[in-house]
Parts: sequence; structure tokens; C-alpha cells
Amino acid sequence: MNTYFTFWHYGAVTLITLGLITLIISTLRQSNLTSKASIIFTYTIVALGFVFGALLIIDSYTKKITLSNVDDYRFLPTEKIFFTGSVRNSGNYTIGEVSVEIKIVNKDSAALKGKPSYQSNAFAELIGDGRVKPSYLIVTEVVATNLKPGQRKDFRIIMRHPTYFKGYTSYVRAYGQ
Repeated sequence: MNTYFTFWHYGAVTLITLGLITLIISTLRQSNLTSKASIIFTYTIVALGFVFGALLIIDSYTKKITLSNVDDYRFLPTEKIFFTGSVRNSGNYTIGEVSVEIKIVNKDSAALKGKPSYQSNAFAELIGDGRVKPSYLIVTEVVATNLKPGQRKDFRIIMRHPTYFKGYTSYVRAYGQ
């Protein structure tokens, strides 16, 4: 069973919902208000904003993941890149899903200058490949489910290596849901 909420999440949602119900009841009991619907709508929108913010803040404290032993190597015959490593739950609560996001960036000079795409050169245009290609690739995979506190899980992710990359720089991050 994948669980996103801890008891902290349930507590925050419950408190905000009770506050919203109290505000709605007190608005409905006032007889001199003419636009009760707009006030209730505003309260609801603000309460949803508080719930969203509270969930993000609680996640930052309850879902702590440590990424370690990350290594990558390129397998030339199949033009694939293998990423291996491990994730560990360093928090005090079970994490429903742990995802690893890998971003590889072309080592071409245009890509390193921050341009989002790679423009082929004149020779590539001569042979008919003058398309604009992305200068980075992002792959995200779920590598663990229901990771208990202190538990560690090894992972292996395989992604393709674009043929037009002159090399790559990789950025790896893990996050929990």
C-alpha cells in the first residue's frame, strides 16, 4: 500500500478543514451579509492554498531521502547509459514512492551556455539532418515503494545516449512522494 500521508498530513488537513467549516457556519449565521456565496468561495480558495502549503512544508520534514553510491557508465555497443546507486530513507516516516530523476546535458559548447536546444552543423544539414534537437534529456523512475525509516534500496536505471551528444554531464536527484 503506497501511503502519501503521515499523521502530520492528516492533522494539518483536519485542522484546516475544521477552520473552514467554522468560517462557513459563522458566515451563514450572519443575516446582514448580501454576498455570502462569494465570501464562502474566497474562504474555500484560501483554505485550499493553506492545505497545499502545509502539505509541501510537512513533506520537506517527513520525506528525507539520501542518495548514495551513484555511478554511471556508458555501454557503447547499444548506446545506453547505466546509472546505479542506492536510496535510503533517512527520515522517521515511511515514504510511499521514491523516485530518482536523472538529467543528462550535452557537453557541446552551445548546451553549456544554457541554450535549450542543439542546432546541427552545416555538415549535418548537407546530409539532411538539420533538425533542432534537445540539449538535455530527463528520465524519472520510481525505484522504491513503501520505504521504511532507515531502509535502503539499490537501483539501476538505463537510458539512451543521444548520438549527437559530444559527451554528457549528469545530474541525479531523489525525492519521495
